Amino acid sequence: MARVLRWCTLAGITTALLGLAVPASGATGWTVVTPSGLPAGTQSYLNGSFALSDTSAWAVGYSENASADTEAPLALNWNGTTWSTVATPTPSGSTPEWVFEGVAASSATDAWAVGEQSSGTKIHDSLYEHWNGTAWSVVAGPNEGELYAVLDFSTTNAWAFAAFSVLHWNGTAWSAVSGAVPALRVSADGPDDIWGVSRDDMVTHYNGTSWTSTTLSAGTPDLQSVVAISPTDVWVSGATTTGTVGGILENFNGTSWQTVTLPSSFADDGLNAVTGQSASDIWVFSNTGSPGVPLLLANWNGSSWTTSASPLPSDTEVAIGSASSSPSHVWLFGTYLSATLGEQPLILSYS
Repeated sequence: MARVLRWCTLAGITTALLGLAVPASGATGWTVVTPSGLPAGTQSYLNGSFALSDTSAWAVGYSENASADTEAPLALNWNGTTWSTVATPTPSGSTPEWVFEGVAASSATDAWAVGEQSSGTKIHDSLYEHWNGTAWSVVAGPNEGELYAVLDFSTTNAWAFAAFSVLHWNGTAWSAVSGAVPALRVSADGPDDIWGVSRDDMVTHYNGTSWTSTTLSAGTPDLQSVVAISPTDVWVSGATTTGTVGGILENFNGTSWQTVTLPSSFADDGLNAVTGQSASDIWVFSNTGSPGVPLLLANWNGSSWTTSASPLPSDTEVAIGSASSSPSHVWLFGTYLSATLGEQPLILSYS
């Protein structure tokens, strides 16, 4: 199955990034990191990510073997020094296509990855996999179609999100939750404060008791990312779809949503991801689609913006998947197009 990525399409020949790779530990500023153990003979993509701490993080996606017409789930783990591939169950059936979209962890021995599985009569069925500290395993659950995001608060409290439903893990089984509001991207600062963005302009919220949704009207946004710092500090990002197309960043202060003015360099480009650790440390990222500038990165310190130079060659084609952060580290994940290797996972590090 050929998947369509949101590429930043540039003129010129794409440069391979392998020569730029540097260890993330001990580096400052934005750098390119190359993971180890990628499946040979495949093209790989990163979609979701979760940083548990400075020494423990996950990034997930899939590897495609074009000649065999198969896709297998891809899981990468950060141990504080390197990113490396972690084995996942091998897909089975006729031309199997298993893909991870989201990942979350409550500890080093409890993580969930979700996505979709297709093979034979299965078409875009829900995929649930669990990490117990030693290995990933497939877990049975309701088939609600492709799962886009997951949250993990403990071994008895996790959430998975599909396009039209929400599921909960109680330590024994997954079950659909009546009255819950679906989301495509989610973030939480605790089990009683879950935020999500749905299709187009909807922001969802769970307060531990009930689910609500709010429609944002500024520029009729197409929301793509969310980060919840606290109940009084939530950020969502995306792109305007009416009038002049550009990035949009909204902040919730506990009472109302406020539009945040972006750096002038982001004026014509949507925001593909947002992450942060506090109200004075918010990062935003954008594919530009402009020749010579494949990626925009900027940090909000609570009062002003600082833009950062991209470490990528100017002719690189980039598709952003997600961003995550821990107290001393910021990560950006996605896919880049290499002239020699094809589509490969992109990991950018800031420390």
